[in-house]
Amino acid sequence: MDINFIMKSTKLYIKRVDGKIIPFEYNYFIGISIYKKLLNFQEDIIPLHRSSQIGIYTFSNIISPFIPRSELFADNGLNIDKGYIIFRTLNEKLIDYLRLGILQDNKIRIKDTVFEVSRIEDIKPYNGDADELKFKSLSPILVRDYIRKKIYVNDEQNVAPNLKLVIENQLSKFFGINSSSVNFSDLTPRKKSIRISSNGKKESISTGFNLSGTITAQPDILKLLYYKGLGSKTSLGLGCWEVVK
Repeated sequence: MDINFIMKSTKLYIKRVDGKIIPFEYNYFIGISIYKKLLNFQEDIIPLHRSSQIGIYTFSNIISPFIPRSELFADNGLNIDKGYIIFRTLNEKLIDYLRLGILQDNKIRIKDTVFEVSRIEDIKPYNGDADELKFKSLSPILVRDYIRKKIYVNDEQNVAPNLKLVIENQLSKFFGINSSSVNFSDLTPRKKSIRISSNGKKESISTGFNLSGTITAQPDILKLLYYKGLGSKTSLGLGCWEVVK
């Protein structure tokens, strides 16, 4: 994949206009709404969903800094009335098409609950030159079990070695980067149930991990991972992260 283009992040400010409680595994449904707004990009530039094509964007959980935690959780889901989503991509043209898609339909639908995108705000570019960063995830990270050849990791102790191998394989296979080493240390993984499909079967729910810790790699690799996201299926709102100062 050619990566000689401008990477970019933006914030999507959203507010609830219909419904109330959203499921805990809501990222998948936001992913479907965003994907529908990017169909023009897919027709004009590259397919966004193919087994042979790595995800070129990621997005965060809904961030609601002004809602007390005691009011956020309900018995069967989350009660979020407003917040914002951070969207990152390896190709800034994707954000142009996202803006166009939102102009055509500014609704994000999570089952029976509807949010409107009220504002879009560009985020200052990542210009770090360090080869070691403290980070925390902004959405769960899905880690393929590269060592045991199972589908996905579900034990905390297996996260770091598998995530390293998965990322290095992606760098080699999709970006032609064969000599880069990525390492994690001081990881604190916390399990999080995530939805990865809508087929209604048990396999549609998997285990992801909220992570914090230290990541080490060449500065240009860290920048690529910052905009692509960590792990698998990032376009479903998985693997988004930020630098911790």
